[in-house]
Amino acid sequence: MQNFFEISAARLESLGFAYENRLHIEHDYEIGSANGMLMYELVLAATTTDDEIDSVVSSYFGQCDNAICTSEYFSEFSGYHWKRLLESSLRLGVKLKVIFYVRNVIPFFLSAYDQIIKRHGGYELFDEWAEKAIWQHGRALQIMASVLPRSSIQVLHFDNERANLIKGFFNSIDADAAFEINADDQKRQVNRSLTNEEREVLITVNKALGAAYSKEVSELLIYADPNARGEPVSYHKTTADSLLDRYNTEVNWVNNTFFNGQAVVSVLPTESIKETPCQKLTTEPKQKGNVEKQVLDWSLEKLKTIKDETEQTIMDAVYIAAQNTLEKSHPDIPADFDVLAYLLINRDVLHSGVNPIKHFIDHGKREGRAYKL
Repeated sequence: MQNFFEISAARLESLGFAYENRLHIEHDYEIGSANGMLMYELVLAATTTDDEIDSVVSSYFGQCDNAICTSEYFSEFSGYHWKRLLESSLRLGVKLKVIFYVRNVIPFFLSAYDQIIKRHGGYELFDEWAEKAIWQHGRALQIMASVLPRSSIQVLHFDNERANLIKGFFNSIDADAAFEINADDQKRQVNRSLTNEEREVLITVNKALGAAYSKEVSELLIYADPNARGEPVSYHKTTADSLLDRYNTEVNWVNNTFFNGQAVVSVLPTESIKETPCQKLTTEPKQKGNVEKQVLDWSLEKLKTIKDETEQTIMDAVYIAAQNTLEKSHPDIPADFDVLAYLLINRDVLHSGVNPIKHFIDHGKREGRAYKL
């Protein structure tokens, strides 16, 4: 939804709702942080003063009487952090309202699992990962409920609202019903889940390279087909049973506290999710092997980039060494010392960016390092 707010900032302002401190995305499907990152980082910092919090809260209002500040990271706030925000709103005379989209436990885990693969180099099997993962929504709501007035918290069920997320949000903030939300806004997927083929390829990349390139490769695949419908990963019944045991009490608390005891939130996926897990929004199916080809092309380009960067590093080091004629005449430098050979043989020196002649004088000679091919 944050991309919608970003794209529609001017329209929102015309309704009296500011969406400030935004990150200015480059395209509709860009995966990025919402405008709440400034607030999140400031409130989380241990040294932040009350005046600083008041100042950043005020900055979200711009020229409007209402402000929208969004971030999924707010679910990581402790009671102390929410207390500071509440106190700031009281000092400033503004009404704090938290709109929280809660997800069913297993769909939350399935989505979080893909995020770990896409952004953090994950490659464990889902069943193994789920044993250690945490359903953050229940904990976050319990923390908020312990600090904020009940009237300041509105909880919406993501799994039931997903077809009309934006409309549901506007209803929650009592926005003008005349505000038009077109079909493209409603169906746009940002940071979507993975298809089975994409997931398999990314896990292979992550196993080989760790987290260094998971974000880059996942964005390559997602941006190439942004409207593809993600395919939920398979999991064992024992995993579902374990999650039921772990979270049934917590789910019941959420339903009793925020949904008048109705069984809205659940551990298991809703039937509507089970029925169409692999539906595609694109009219043209992705050709088999296309994902592998995209990653192969990326790999070749990455190798070329690394080669160019390495060559530049060598040239920079040679240039630095060539400039330092005084060090060349140092008695510890052999007459046949080859700067380029020293760098190629001693790759740690090359990648450190230090002057190779100085390194040989300070360390290389004593360590007995080779300096010619």
